[in-house]
Amino acid sequence: DKTAQQTVLRSGDTVFGVARTISKEGKPIGFLVLQTPQKLVSELSGVRGKALFAFFFLALWVALMFAAVLARAITNPLNDLARAAEIGTAADLAPADAHKALIPNLAGRTDVIGRLSGAMADMTSALYERIATNESFAADVAHEIKNPLASMRSAVETLRVAKEGKGKVELLDILEMDVRRLDRLVSDISNASRLDAELVNEETQRFELTKMLSNIVEFHRMEADDIGIDLYWEGPAKPIHFDGLEERLAQVFVNLVTNAISFCKNGDAIRVWCRVRGNRILAVVEDTGPGIPEGSLKEIFRRFYSQRPSDDFGNHSGLGLAISKQIVEAHGGTIWAENIRKSDDEDAPVLGARFIVGFPI
Repeated sequence: DKTAQQTVLRSGDTVFGVARTISKEGKPIGFLVLQTPQKLVSELSGVRGKALFAFFFLALWVALMFAAVLARAITNPLNDLARAAEIGTAADLAPADAHKALIPNLAGRTDVIGRLSGAMADMTSALYERIATNESFAADVAHEIKNPLASMRSAVETLRVAKEGKGKVELLDILEMDVRRLDRLVSDISNASRLDAELVNEETQRFELTKMLSNIVEFHRMEADDIGIDLYWEGPAKPIHFDGLEERLAQVFVNLVTNAISFCKNGDAIRVWCRVRGNRILAVVEDTGPGIPEGSLKEIFRRFYSQRPSDDFGNHSGLGLAISKQIVEAHGGTIWAENIRKSDDEDAPVLGARFIVGFPI
């Protein structure tokens, strides 16, 4: 009961019409007819076509704008970071400002790109700092090796013209001491150069720090007794456990204990103790020796720094405390030295030295 047809009027106009039967109680009682001229239909179709065309160009414009914003906000910064990574080895940039010149500063962004930029800047800065450290280390090594070599050269030249007797024996003793000094220096330098890689590659384990310290004290007690030094261990009421590299940390405290023994004399005492204070673990080695010159409290942790009696010259490379500092800091800790005084007054007599190692819990 629904029909549609196209009719051509006498005027020549085409009319589209739709008719529908009107029924009541199942019986047709009339018809409803809707007619529209073809001209009006064509006009409506044109308007719809123009609207669709305008909508298409609007969508295209929005897409282009979105692409531009996307490129400006994401693609371009990523390209800059990629370019910085590719030219990160530029040789014409000084180590001090290379990372500033290469890595875009996107620290103001709180998204992933900002975090990536900050991480790359930190990595580049650490890389150039490591390069500068290695260059400084190489210069220090060359300087330290030249000293015994110069002494050996002088002794050899003098030995050529020296007469048999006491003078020649003394020159041979000097040569022997310098050879031992070189051997010790090369061994310590080799250990120090491998330390960074070993600290990164070795896996940390949970161990009992107090037991390790107790074993170190027990091991060195006989050496201290031979000199007449009292070596004590004072542990806490409960064992203290720590996550780290046990062998490397043992190297730190062996160095601190042996250093204290080397500076103490008959009648002195060394005490090693460990406590938990707040959110830190403190491990301390203190002695009643001569103490540390005030101007050297920080210098003693510098590579190749050594301040020892003349009769002990050449027996230490000056790398022990520097290596200890490196190991402690790799565990997130700190190490420092101070003098033990009778009172807080800086002019009070020095009663000994104290080395404190602090680790975060």
